[in-house]
Amino acid sequence: MKKILVFPLMALILSLTACAISAGDPTPTRIAPHPFDVAWDDRAIFREGLIEAEQPILDQLPGATVYHIDLQIPRDFRHLQGRMETLYTNRENEPLNEIYFRLFPNTAGGGTTVSALKVDGQGVDIVHEFLDSAMRVPLPATLQPGEQVEIQMDFEVEIAREMAGNYGLFGYFDGVLVLDEFAPVIPVYDDEGWNVEVPPPNADVPYYDASFYLARVTAPADLTIVASGIVVGHEQEGDDQVLTFAAGPARDFYIAASDRYVIVSRTVGETTINSYVVAGQEDDRAKLTLQFAEDALKSFGARFGVYPYTEFDIVSTPMMALGMEYPGVVAIALDLYEPGSPVVSLEATVAHEVGHQWFYNVVGNDQVDEPWIDEAIVQYITGLYFVDTYGAQAEQGWLDALYDRWNRVGQADIPIGLPAGSYEGREYGAIVYGRGPLFVMALAEEMGEEAFDEFLRDYYESHAWGIGTGDTFRQLAESHCQCDLTALFEEWVYEK
Repeated sequence: MKKILVFPLMALILSLTACAISAGDPTPTRIAPHPFDVAWDDRAIFREGLIEAEQPILDQLPGATVYHIDLQIPRDFRHLQGRMETLYTNRENEPLNEIYFRLFPNTAGGGTTVSALKVDGQGVDIVHEFLDSAMRVPLPATLQPGEQVEIQMDFEVEIAREMAGNYGLFGYFDGVLVLDEFAPVIPVYDDEGWNVEVPPPNADVPYYDASFYLARVTAPADLTIVASGIVVGHEQEGDDQVLTFAAGPARDFYIAASDRYVIVSRTVGETTINSYVVAGQEDDRAKLTLQFAEDALKSFGARFGVYPYTEFDIVSTPMMALGMEYPGVVAIALDLYEPGSPVVSLEATVAHEVGHQWFYNVVGNDQVDEPWIDEAIVQYITGLYFVDTYGAQAEQGWLDALYDRWNRVGQADIPIGLPAGSYEGREYGAIVYGRGPLFVMALAEEMGEEAFDEFLRDYYESHAWGIGTGDTFRQLAESHCQCDLTALFEEWVYEK
C-alpha cells in the first residue's frame, strides 16, 4: 500500500514493556542446505516459519510454484548476481505454450538481464515485452493441465541509485538497500490469461499466486538483512555472511538491508515482532511501532484469523510513499520516525500495512485491475483497529479522515472499482483510499453489522492463500445477507 490515511485522532503514548535493542547480535552458525539441493516437494523447511495452527497448509496447496534462489549482494551495491530454479505446475484447465516472468526493476530505475535460460534443461530464447517489464518464456513442449516444468536462469540486476517507478521502492538510497520485486516472478494466470501489462505508475504492481521461496543470500557481513520469511541458515564465509531464508506460502519475496540498522523486538504468542530502525531512531517512537504492530495483529487476528507466521518485521526505509506491504514484512518511510512527524501518521501507516497481511498476502487479488479489493478493505479495517484499540470515540476521527481524502476530488462520484491506471492525478488516492472504505461501511450498514462481520471473516477464511475478486466478494456478501446488492454496487463500485 502507499497513500495511508492520516486523521486527527488522539495520539496516545502507551507505557511499553521492556524491549531488547541491539545493533544486530551475532547469529550462531546454522548450516542450511543449498536451495538447489532441496527437493521440490520438501516443504519441511518452511514449517518453522508458520504458527502451529497454520502448519497444515504445508500439506495443501498442491502445485504451488516453488522458487529456489541463490543471490549475491556486492559491497558497492551496484549489481545483484543471481541464479534461480523454478518449478511451475500448470494448474489451469487448458494447455500452456508459454510462461511469463515479471522484470519490474526495468521500470523502477534499474534493470534486469536474464541469461542461460533453460526449460527442463533445454535452452530457449528470451522474449521481452511490455516495455521490458515482462519476459515471455516459450515452452519447448505444450504444458498440459497438471504437468510440471523446471525453469533455470541466471540473472543480473542493476540497482537503482535514484528513486524512480512505483514510489522509489527499489534501489540503494541513504545507506539502505531496498529490493522490491528484484527477482523474476511468474504472474497469475486466470480467465484473462497471463496477467501482464505495462505497470501503471500509481498502483502496487505484483499479482502473484501464493508460492514457496527458498533463498540463499550472500552479502557483506556488516549488513543487517531483513527479508520475508525466517532465517533457516546462517554461515560466515570470510568477510561475507550467507543467510538462507524460507518464506511460504507467500505472495512475494522482499529484502531490505543496511549497516545502519538496529533492532527492537518483542514476542507475542508464537510471533516475534522485530522493528528495524536506522541508528539514531532508537527512541520511544521506534518502540511505539512495536506496540502499534502488536495491537494491529491482535485486532485483525481476533476479527479474521490469527497472523500465520512466527515472525513479523517492520523496517524503516527511504521511499516516496508512507509505507508498503510485503509478506511478513512492512516497510515504513524513514520520515515517519523523524521528530515532529505526527505520531498518529506512523500509527495509521503501521496499522494499515499490517492489515495487508490478511488482505493482499493471505487473500490475494489483482492490485492493478481491482485495487479496491485490498486497499478499500484495508482502509476500512484500519478504522476498526483504532476502534478496537481506543474505543468507539475513535470512529468519528477516522470517518472524518476518509471524507477529507475523498474531498480532494470534490467527492466526485467516481467508481471505486476501476483499474488503477484509469484514475488521473489525485483520483486514485481519493477514490480507492477515501471513497472505497466508505463503500465498505455502506455495505456493512446494508447487510447489518453482525452479518457483515461474519461475511468478511468468511471471505478471508474461504479465500485464504487463494485469489479474491470483486465478483466473488459480492456473491459471498449476498449469500450472507440473503439480499440483492446490485443497486449498492452500481452506486459505488461499477463504472456507469
